[in-house]
Amino acid sequence: MRKSDLIQRIALLNPDLPSPVCRTLVEKLFDAIVDHLRDGGAVELRGFGRFFLSQHAQRTVRNPRTGETFLRDEFAAVRFRAGKAICAQINAEVPSK
Repeated sequence: MRKSDLIQRIALLNPDLPSPVCRTLVEKLFDAIVDHLRDGGAVELRGFGRFFLSQHAQRTVRNPRTGETFLRDEFAAVRFRAGKAICAQINAEVPSK
């Protein structure tokens, strides 16, 4: 699902909200999550999951094509951990093989 698909889905489920309003809501939600992560915080949406930063230290890496080694700067990666409720819903709907 892409962002545009999410916006269309919200608009279909809420016929009283025009599509541009749904687009603005989704974009503002994403902006708020990114801003809070940028400030170093975590975003917890109860019953859904938690967005947080994972810090990676500076290290030496190798280019697999050329074999050249170089120093990669430290960086933060965004991680998401699904909540128990959403995992339970998804696993309940998965047919056993």
